Amino acid sequence: MVVMMPSMRRVNHRWIPRDIIGGNRALDLVNTVSGWEDDPEDWIPDPGCFFDWARISGLLTANEKTQAAHSATVSPASAERALASLKELRFALWHLIGSLQRHKPAEPSFLSVFNAWTYQLARSQRVILRRDKIDFVLNSDVSVMDVPGLRVAAAALALLMSPPAEQIKTCCGANCGWKFVDRSKNGSRRWCDMTVCGNLAKARKYRAQSG
Repeated sequence: MVVMMPSMRRVNHRWIPRDIIGGNRALDLVNTVSGWEDDPEDWIPDPGCFFDWARISGLLTANEKTQAAHSATVSPASAERALASLKELRFALWHLIGSLQRHKPAEPSFLSVFNAWTYQLARSQRVILRRDKIDFVLNSDVSVMDVPGLRVAAAALALLMSPPAEQIKTCCGANCGWKFVDRSKNGSRRWCDMTVCGNLAKARKYRAQSG
């Protein structure tokens, strides 16, 4: 099945660690779009911005980011294909997570995209013993440009197979749409970042009351 992705405005966002608020790498990927529901902005519009985000979010090490940037220079078409595939995964995850939040069945096309990534993940990793602990590592022949997507797929499996559905929330900010795992003690978190969307909401409320 073909997944038709929405048209988005491309924004060259300057990523900083404070932007990574999802609490899970799958949610962090979903959060590379601002304003999902209305006039969405794509904050990883090109491979360079994608690699910056992947490094800031912990999906690539500094060395892996250097390798990915070099590979993109050697083969720009491969980098664009890797980014397009990641964006398809991003769109599928947004829908799947939304289905969980609304307690609705997921559309087969989005499950198909996610299943393809989990299949690729299974073929791309092996089991090792590390300090008396069983661990999974990616095979050495995996393209570094595919590494972020595979690591997101692993994070999404951990999130969706044992979903804390009541803990996955969407920021209440106007046209934000970012998602996060609410690990607050009383489950009262409402904002992606209180100093951003929270303060904007407070300012709007104050103006409305004063006007």
